[in-house]
Amino acid sequence: MTIDGGYRKAEGGLRMMGRFSRSMAGKPLLTVITVVYNGAEYLRQTIESVVRQQYDLEYIIIDGGSTDGTLELIREFEDAVDYWVSEPDKGIYDAMNKGIACSNGKYLLFLNARDELAVDLAEIGDAFAGDHVLIYGKANMLEDDRTLVYVKGKRLKGSRKLITGTPLCHQTIFYKRDAVSGYNLDYKIIADRVLTYEMIEKYGIERTLFIDRPIANYFEGGFSRQNYERWKEEEVRFIESIGRYAFAFYKRIGLYYKKYVRGRR
Repeated sequence: MTIDGGYRKAEGGLRMMGRFSRSMAGKPLLTVITVVYNGAEYLRQTIESVVRQQYDLEYIIIDGGSTDGTLELIREFEDAVDYWVSEPDKGIYDAMNKGIACSNGKYLLFLNARDELAVDLAEIGDAFAGDHVLIYGKANMLEDDRTLVYVKGKRLKGSRKLITGTPLCHQTIFYKRDAVSGYNLDYKIIADRVLTYEMIEKYGIERTLFIDRPIANYFEGGFSRQNYERWKEEEVRFIESIGRYAFAFYKRIGLYYKKYVRGRR
């Protein structure tokens, strides 16, 4: 049976051999979670950026039942991945929630297929010794040819920026495992932004830590960009859910203008 009671296609990794990653003295265990579906073309670069780390970590891969060779690629790294499973899911954030349920690390980092770790985790290891609920840094935003477009991410003063836009890259945020409630599956595109906002609102900006260096490489043109209209609709719904109705109305008018007025020119 699967975590949620469904059918399991396949699973493997070090755990299936009775080998479990654990925290070392003075070095809290980190869990890196990769979710993927038919991502064989790009998954290798993600896995290699994780398994070459010198910091002891737990690596989990949640596959949505790929049919393109993704499983064969994962099996190449059987001795370096703590746990992997391939089974149908209800989307990206459902897969991430499965990863959370499987995790044992003090902090969780999510890297999708094609994303890459851009930092030596051993160099920032001291950051994980505290009690911050969020630890976050910068992202190198890259084009397909690896040209650097810009560097995203800066220190937050509060949760407001998460209402007005997306100031952080999800792949650069370490979430404290025992503070994470999971991703809200009512959102298919911005659930990570919603989760980050809710954690800052609940625990306060004082319980966060900014690392002023790139944590991950992110290639532009991801899922949200490919589903722009739905992304913006979810953004309006999120803003309404926290009672910012005037700003939500302003956002909705802008979305309407782009869709029905400017789109017809």
